[in-house]
Amino acid sequence: MKSNTIFSFLRTILGLFLIIYALNQFLHFLPTSYGAMPENTRTFIDAVAAYLPFLYIFEILIGLLLIVNKWTPFIIIVLFPLTISFLIFNLSDNDFSKIWASLIVTILNIALFFYYQEKYKPLFS
Repeated sequence: MKSNTIFSFLRTILGLFLIIYALNQFLHFLPTSYGAMPENTRTFIDAVAAYLPFLYIFEILIGLLLIVNKWTPFIIIVLFPLTISFLIFNLSDNDFSKIWASLIVTILNIALFFYYQEKYKPLFS
């Protein structure tokens, strides 16, 4: 029972984190430091800028599904590529003081993956 409560809390925190991060991209209520990027990172952002609003809407949807605990094992699998790309993107900046957000998302995603690992066994058998 206590394990369920802990992982329910982790699932809710991950959902809220995704929603707040995505809403901030539209509403700009939290400060960001996107101006101080290396050239290769800026080039990548410029190349994918047209798709970013769709990504943020997708993050809001994923966050809402995590909060209401709908399709959670599926959402955790869907979130993995997004989490890895978020981590790689932040690692490529070579500024380790700003990597905390991607580390939190990665740790929460991995913890929830292991919590739901029994649900994934049929996928890999």
